[in-house]
Amino acid sequence: MTALDRRTLAPFAALAAAAAALLLLPFPGSLSPTLYRAVASVTAGVPGVDLVSLGALGLLATGVALAVGHAWRAHRDRLPVTLAAAGGVPVAYGTSEGLKLVLTQERPCTRWPYAAHCPPPGDWSLPSNHATVAFAAVVVLVVATRAAWVAWSSVGLAAVAAAGRVMEGVHYPHDVALGAVVGVGVTALVAWAAAVVVRRHRGGTPATA
Repeated sequence: MTALDRRTLAPFAALAAAAAALLLLPFPGSLSPTLYRAVASVTAGVPGVDLVSLGALGLLATGVALAVGHAWRAHRDRLPVTLAAAGGVPVAYGTSEGLKLVLTQERPCTRWPYAAHCPPPGDWSLPSNHATVAFAAVVVLVVATRAAWVAWSSVGLAAVAAAGRVMEGVHYPHDVALGAVVGVGVTALVAWAAAVVVRRHRGGTPATA
């Protein structure tokens, strides 16, 4: 897998900066509860707010299917790494679930009852699985298309999916920030490992995924 150009990587840099702000500034997370209360107190009771995240995830899933089809038809050299990245999505989800069991953070709606339907105790909050899957899908789309406009639009759509969970009142902003980091990091690692295997199989010729 050849290096992506700066325009394609730029949205990931912006995402990293936003995630760092939510996770680290100010430590240990007072910014996140403040933002949660400011947003969820207004939006959690809005009818259909739960459809924001689901709708964005649905669009991302459709985009992934189209991107894989695009790689199959027009860029067969990208297909192995694209399929590996797609396989990285459930790996990222499993990683997110494992972190939940380690971090065991309660949902914010157990403290502030904004959400119409708060998940039961033991359904941990950190990181957000929705955000993990959404941002994992972004990696698949970028690997398949290598287009800057796809990177920017898919990062924006994944951000909508993540923000929707805060709007529902079931996640802190730092939950979705960590989910984004897990989704991008794990899926990109799987794609990179696949690219190394493909390059070796082709005798050192760089894969173009």
